[in-house]
Amino acid sequence: MIMNKTKYIFFSLVLFMLPFFSGCLFESVQQPSSAQPGEIIDVSLVITDNLVPEPNAHKGILGILVPSDWEFVSANYLSPIGIGDLFVSPEWKDSVDLYYPVNQYGPDMKWIVLISDKGYTYNNVTSFQVQLKLKVGQTQGCFNLGYLTTKATSGMINSGNSSWVPLSYPHPIGVPDSNLCKSPYETSKADEWTNLLDTNHGWTGSDGIYSIPLNEYDAPSDNPAGKQLIVFSDTFIGDVDSTGKRLNTKMVNNTLALLQSNKPDSIEFFWRKNANNTPASVFVPETPNANPGDWYWLMDGIALDDSVYVFGLRLNSTSGGLGFEVNGVTLLKFNMDEEEFIKNVKQFDTPLFYKDTTANWDIVIGQAVMPMTNVSGNPGADGFIYVYGPKSGSSDKQLVAARVLPENIEDFGKWQFWNGISWGSEIKDCASLTKGISQEFSVTPLNNGKYLLVFQTGNSVALQEGESALGPFGVTQIIYNCPEVLLDPDIFVYNAKAHPNLSDTNKLLISYNVNSYSFTDHFVNADIYRPRFIYLTTNDTTTNVIEEKETVPGNYCLNQNYPNPFNPSTKISFSIPEESNVSIKLYNALGEMITEIINKNFKPGNHEIDFSDANLSSGIYFYKMEAGKFKQTKKMILIK
Repeated sequence: MIMNKTKYIFFSLVLFMLPFFSGCLFESVQQPSSAQPGEIIDVSLVITDNLVPEPNAHKGILGILVPSDWEFVSANYLSPIGIGDLFVSPEWKDSVDLYYPVNQYGPDMKWIVLISDKGYTYNNVTSFQVQLKLKVGQTQGCFNLGYLTTKATSGMINSGNSSWVPLSYPHPIGVPDSNLCKSPYETSKADEWTNLLDTNHGWTGSDGIYSIPLNEYDAPSDNPAGKQLIVFSDTFIGDVDSTGKRLNTKMVNNTLALLQSNKPDSIEFFWRKNANNTPASVFVPETPNANPGDWYWLMDGIALDDSVYVFGLRLNSTSGGLGFEVNGVTLLKFNMDEEEFIKNVKQFDTPLFYKDTTANWDIVIGQAVMPMTNVSGNPGADGFIYVYGPKSGSSDKQLVAARVLPENIEDFGKWQFWNGISWGSEIKDCASLTKGISQEFSVTPLNNGKYLLVFQTGNSVALQEGESALGPFGVTQIIYNCPEVLLDPDIFVYNAKAHPNLSDTNKLLISYNVNSYSFTDHFVNADIYRPRFIYLTTNDTTTNVIEEKETVPGNYCLNQNYPNPFNPSTKISFSIPEESNVSIKLYNALGEMITEIINKNFKPGNHEIDFSDANLSSGIYFYKMEAGKFKQTKKMILIK
């Protein structure tokens, strides 16, 4: 076969990535950004159920995460199929408390759980507009509210499936001033990257997208950072006419592209051609374990010296279920050549796929690569390559991790798998680091010592903050609601991930895929089947230690301790605008007070204290500051 090259773009589709993309979702959440103590505020929610038809008249459950001194006033709903009220439900609150414990959101929060007065059956996608009235408590500070919804039926709340039980969090509100709240993350569309993959000839769309820096520098950079290899899976190759329809189009299983830098400039797409001059996949399974008809879904990869390694998910068609099954994970190795693009391709069967047919779960390693090598540019480098994957069960995907030294990447006997206590040699012993992730995702180290897990949850891009490469990871935070799903009920979005090597230092580039349940839609509307891009800007101050200054702060503020995690000591800084008695107390993960760190009078200004306690064991703790009516809580982690 020969290699075809064309300057254009790319995207695709595959349904095995999303067994649960339909379900309830928060289409909009509207709440005030500030409120006065004792004020009654209005909150408006639009909840859409696109898992239809719904033949069972289930009532609706709505959970509201609020500070403990807030009160529920009233709630009603309006929909095309009926109107009514929602009432407090102590029984369902018990379930929400069990599976979504408030201590993970910090002390002094609670769930208010409501149930609708009646249930409905419906055949079409249906939206419910909910109007809430909540009475604000007397505690002042910045509070992150959350909203959870599902149907009142057995097994939903504890399913762990974010499409069945979406949680929209966080929604900050400042009491009494919105200036108390500064969102740590902001998103915006990255149109220049989205437009780069919008073409009408050759490569016209694909599924799956990973980016690999060929110079091994995998951290954000403001300067052109060398060539970047892009790998795609299912790809349309052909033409798009002036009305947006695909013509003369063929789908192949995988293609490649090359960027000259980490900027959205010109891009070259690559695929092979068969002897009859028709488009063909770049990689076709040829390992000893490969079966006739197998194909590769390309996952993440890494460049090491002059070689490029890409993990390939090996699939095969079946007569039942989703129409395909996973047969294994292959490691692809090749070299880059300016004329031939790739050469010297080798394929290795790996032990990076494990399936437990009795318990009905499997593990795939290779969906996300985080190099912590000395040349990666990543902070906290320890020399290892961390490779992640999902552990997939009947209703949830959990994060698992492996690692290997660069020189041992082809020696699978030297790969290590995290079993929850130590690095072991068995993939089947992989321990869950967190749950609710998508099939594809990313883990990115930040300069503040945290690790950002980016993934898809339902119709939204989400993240969790990790305290190390292995967690613990915090609660899921929704950062972007993908608008494409509102255009057509057949459209779905999935597999969000970050591309640090394509990012500037002040904003992280994130992609997600757009697809349709109707295969004919891809030929009628070529705009559906290609990735979209957004920027994530981090407004994080966790690495800033505030020192005493002459200027008087305008607000009360409790800062993140530094360092965090810590051992054996850490610093806690805070600001007060007037002379106040300041109390800072330490709580464990159950909300039980451990000790009072300080309780004394301070003059207005910025202050810093040292904290250590030899009697504390490793774990997650919360420290809460109170000064007058001001209260604020932060999380700290001790690792011994």
